[in-house]
Amino acid sequence: MKKVYLCLGIIIVIIDQLVKQIMINRYITIIPNILSFTYTKNIGAAFGLGSRYIVLILSIAIILFMLYILFKNKEIDKYYLPYTFILAGAFGNVIDRIFRGYVIDYIDIEFLNFPTFNIADTCITVGIAYFVAKIIKNKID
Repeated sequence: MKKVYLCLGIIIVIIDQLVKQIMINRYITIIPNILSFTYTKNIGAAFGLGSRYIVLILSIAIILFMLYILFKNKEIDKYYLPYTFILAGAFGNVIDRIFRGYVIDYIDIEFLNFPTFNIADTCITVGIAYFVAKIIKNKID
């Protein structure tokens, strides 16, 4: 079963990196004034906050900590899917930070004036939300 999640994580990272490569120096309007793909260099963390090196070191530390928990905790099976999303997203952005010096963001929800983000960011957010929902559900049951 762990192999399925490993494969899913690898597929997410590959798709994330491919789309980022395609989006370099591009602007594509999907729905005018609502959604576009806008190439953006993000040198910080979420929404451009933080120092490049601090964010990189912190990201790697979080990844290592999560991997440690995955391998040490015997009751972690029910959390594999959220961990997969979080780790794949973190790996995708760390790859950018190491090899480019910045993260490529491109999903631009124009009507909300929301910061530009990418597939990796989405995976991290979905993974954390799912993880929290699983914890809450387990406390209720």
